Amino acid sequence: MKLSEMPVFFFDLQTTGSKPESGAAILEMAWTSSCGSTEASLIQLPDEQKIPYRIQMITGIFNDDMDAANPAEDVFAKLEEKYFEHRCIIHFAQFEKPFFLDHYSKLDKAFPFDVICTHEIAKRLFPNLPTRGIKGLAGYFGYPSQDLKRAAQQTEATRAIWQGLLPELAKQGVETWEQLQEWLQATPKVSRTKYEYPLPKEKRLTLPDQPGIYRMISKWDEILYVGKATSLKDRVNSYFRGQKNRDARKLEMLTQVYDLRITTCGSPLEAALLETDEIKKWDPRYNISLKATHRNLVFFNSDFTDMEFEQSAEFRIGPFTSSLVFDSLRNLRDCVVAEKFHDNVFYEPIDAALVQEGLQIFCERNELNPAVFKSMRSLMALSLWWNRMYEIQEEETTVADVVEVEIPLTAADIADKIDRHIMRAGGTYLRSKELTKILNSDISYRPVDCDQESPYRLSVRKGLLNPDCSAQRVPKVHLWKGLTIDTYDRMSVLLMELGKIETQCGDVSVEYL
Repeated sequence: MKLSEMPVFFFDLQTTGSKPESGAAILEMAWTSSCGSTEASLIQLPDEQKIPYRIQMITGIFNDDMDAANPAEDVFAKLEEKYFEHRCIIHFAQFEKPFFLDHYSKLDKAFPFDVICTHEIAKRLFPNLPTRGIKGLAGYFGYPSQDLKRAAQQTEATRAIWQGLLPELAKQGVETWEQLQEWLQATPKVSRTKYEYPLPKEKRLTLPDQPGIYRMISKWDEILYVGKATSLKDRVNSYFRGQKNRDARKLEMLTQVYDLRITTCGSPLEAALLETDEIKKWDPRYNISLKATHRNLVFFNSDFTDMEFEQSAEFRIGPFTSSLVFDSLRNLRDCVVAEKFHDNVFYEPIDAALVQEGLQIFCERNELNPAVFKSMRSLMALSLWWNRMYEIQEEETTVADVVEVEIPLTAADIADKIDRHIMRAGGTYLRSKELTKILNSDISYRPVDCDQESPYRLSVRKGLLNPDCSAQRVPKVHLWKGLTIDTYDRMSVLLMELGKIETQCGDVSVEYL
């Protein structure tokens, strides 16, 4: 019987650890056939075990979910009944099979399935593919990229991999179960000599030596990644250089990249601004920074006791991207006002008495009355003053000034921590003011290595670039009202890129409106 006609089912499981002999248990099982729907079941943990926190984060399965779990023997019995005389296909069976064998050995029963490992097949067929992990290999065969956290998702990805491997095996003359077993035995696993990518080399070698953004495209036409470049040719080709110490996440992505789409820009600054908007537009799976997911702007009232997500007359201080930005200082204020300290002032377990002693050292060191901590406005005034002083004295900073001693913590360490939190609060506040100023502005800039004689020009109105300014009146209050994290990131990138040009001795002129 041909492999394509052979009755098979695809299987995956999630566990609480790496090996059954170390006490790890099966957490979830999922299975599907070549054309059937996918089934999954949570598995009751032995002896009322709890799921380790790390496993909860990896799998997305939490302790509360286990109320719906079933006994392992019932789930395996269902599997045996449904797939009697089927062969079992698993990706990286080296992980799953020990849990199979452990379960059946406890029942004093023989393991009932022949197992095919798609990872072992892929190692022989594609020795130079950047990665043969389940996510990268499924994407290589055109299966839409996913997080693949749960067993059901990995089962469906394994099915896609098997279907992609069948025609490749046929090219090797392997079309039956017997031929597959012989081929696996006779074909050695070959060490990787160099990476071979699905993206045709000529696509990247012919890229222009210009600023712009690049989009890495999958076989199913998904934008996997958006990046910016001073030189598109140099930046994109840098992904494909070298063999050692490569980033595993990048290799996983490059295994799935079949095409490139680029947009050239007039300058690196324009490329950086376009990048942040494109990331918001497409939400690429392999981008991490500048994504809008679960991020909001927050604004505080004048005494920092409350916050809102929309700027208004009452909540005018901002924008900030986290409601926690001033929380450590607010916690210290509450402790001083209540004359009672607790262990979670800095959102890490620190003895309350140590925090109180550290605050006393801080005040003595800086000749401050502890009453300054009774008002957030007083604390913010202090932080802004320190930030201005820091700019003046920055050149005098030495390595010894910034060394942090974390273990064991002393009261002096707590005083240093208060220093840093106050400085950080002031810096964050000043940054929000800079972002607000540039929200409506006319900008001219000329990088130091620019060939053109005239400077580049940008007009910014309510955070939008180069709009028709003729009929627009710039508001004077509530400048962020109605704006989102998209605008915040765009202004942050603009501010950072202008700072780079100035640092490199280029020319920058900004007229604030």
